[in-house]
Amino acid sequence: MTTRRDLLSAAPVAGAFLALGPAALSVPSAARAQETSVPGPLWRSPSLREETAIAANGAITTAPVAGANERLAMTERRAIRVTPDIWLLAGWGIAHSMAIRAPDGWIIIDTGDSTGAAQEMRDALATALGEPVRVAAILLTHWHYSEGTAAWSDEGVELWGHEWLDRNRTASVGLGPLSGLFKARAVAQFGVFHPPEGPDAFPNNLGFTPERLLAESSYRAPDRLFTNGIVETLKIAGEDVTVMPNRSDATDSVGFYFPRLRLLITNAMAPGFMFNLSTLRGGPLRDPDPYLDDARHLETYNAAILLDLHAAPVTGEDAVLSAIRRSADRIRLIRDQSLRMIARGMDGREAAEAVEMPTSLREDYEFYGQVESQVRQIYNTEVSWFGNDVYDINPLPVREEARRTIALMGGREEVQAAAAASAAGGDIAGWQWALRLTSLLLQLDSQDQAARATRSIAARALGQRTTSSNARGWYITEALELDGNLLAMGRPVTIGEVRAVLGTPRREDLIAAGTAASLAFLRVLVDPDQAGETRTAFTLQVEGDETAWHIEMRNGVILTEPATVPLHDHVELTADELAEFVLGLAAPASDSPLAVLDAALDRSGFVFLPASPAAVLDDPAAEVHLLGEGSQ
Repeated sequence: MTTRRDLLSAAPVAGAFLALGPAALSVPSAARAQETSVPGPLWRSPSLREETAIAANGAITTAPVAGANERLAMTERRAIRVTPDIWLLAGWGIAHSMAIRAPDGWIIIDTGDSTGAAQEMRDALATALGEPVRVAAILLTHWHYSEGTAAWSDEGVELWGHEWLDRNRTASVGLGPLSGLFKARAVAQFGVFHPPEGPDAFPNNLGFTPERLLAESSYRAPDRLFTNGIVETLKIAGEDVTVMPNRSDATDSVGFYFPRLRLLITNAMAPGFMFNLSTLRGGPLRDPDPYLDDARHLETYNAAILLDLHAAPVTGEDAVLSAIRRSADRIRLIRDQSLRMIARGMDGREAAEAVEMPTSLREDYEFYGQVESQVRQIYNTEVSWFGNDVYDINPLPVREEARRTIALMGGREEVQAAAAASAAGGDIAGWQWALRLTSLLLQLDSQDQAARATRSIAARALGQRTTSSNARGWYITEALELDGNLLAMGRPVTIGEVRAVLGTPRREDLIAAGTAASLAFLRVLVDPDQAGETRTAFTLQVEGDETAWHIEMRNGVILTEPATVPLHDHVELTADELAEFVLGLAAPASDSPLAVLDAALDRSGFVFLPASPAAVLDDPAAEVHLLGEGSQ
């Protein structure tokens, strides 16, 4: 609402325009360019390359993506000697672990993706040292790589982590209405169901296989805690260790400085690739300001060795400082230039095309995420979804827009032919246009075989020519799905099926989550059309839960809160019975208040497999470590 204060504050501006006359309306050329249709050179993201390369596993890709393993020291699983007291354990996943020899035993930084991987790391370190490894302390940089704790846990080991680490991990693998969506999108981005070898294989270790996601976890919560936001020096295993915030891809992220060794260990503060402020799989923008504040703090340590979880070792004072500044300056430039373009009136897509980054910062570093994704998310965060086109306020329904556009272009056969010709043209713009045209066609008929075949060609071609592993995951997943070759246990699946399976909570997850979480999940199952004018209120007590709950349905919504006294309509259930009700596996008695609620719930998105999800989809739902708050 425009207030009187708003109008008064605008009055001097209006007066200035009136006083200056026509000269005040002379708009700068940069702003005026958006209101004209002067043709310019065809813009194309620098992350798209004409030239392809072959990765070690036969994947057709770009040179930066094919060379990622080598640049990140992940070509093989090995213990890398940095100094006699500093070892990098590399090649077991997207992130390294580290081992530091301290006066009272070894300090291990992060425990990897699984118990098995951690044990292999420990064995490799012992072999390289030629002696057994006695672990005195484990330090966790954040929750992502904390699954192999048991393999490193010798008697008396100290387990350190941020005070929010366990909470964040629990939230990431717990119950949530968007869980299936984010897990399915991660399956696409990280190429979980891509073939292990050949042109469509994921070309480097920045992806995930079903086997890696299903591996055994031996995580346990840290019992010695770092205080949030505090820089402190502690004595750990006889070694002075300074702990400082590293607010990069998780709010519980910390870094470490070892003064005796002049060693700095960071999490994504100086990775070997461009850090993602925003990921294609989704999630909120990672605030660049804390990241940049923490990067400035890292510069004060005058370190001679830098080990980042996602990079090869960096040695030498100048090289360490340069690595920290180079990573921070990329983020600083993306933030500042995004705001600059937004201030000039550009929407997210226009700003993404206008933000430029020096070649020295961008070239060959964009093999994980890509710049444009970050810019568009900054726009959404700072401004919202709406850009400058008033059509978008109340657009035609998507299907109707596609129907009218195709009719204007001469009909489906004409558009199919144009899409096929564009895909066959053998150039990046042609493949992009083929994707756009087939998007229209598939809105009208998702089973249009000609459109699906054309779209597969275009998606695969762009996937082979992007420097972004994240983008490649999406492109190749799309192509494989359209071809019927996105396979889980030898069975073709779609990302929609994956989303439905992974979005269907398991009975044991509902029970473990507790009453409050189960009722919160119940709220998002309400269909307002089914609910109609239904009104009901009752109290619920679940066996083993000290809290009774007041539940009310009105106006197509469910409200839940702790109850002070039981109502006349009162329901008592076991945790298992509540889980069955949420899942719709058991119908409540007709005279139960739950029956009224049940009639308003839509469970059509649930998929109950005849076997466990693991038997059909390799169960990437099982401890999918890369999902949840702030993950890569």
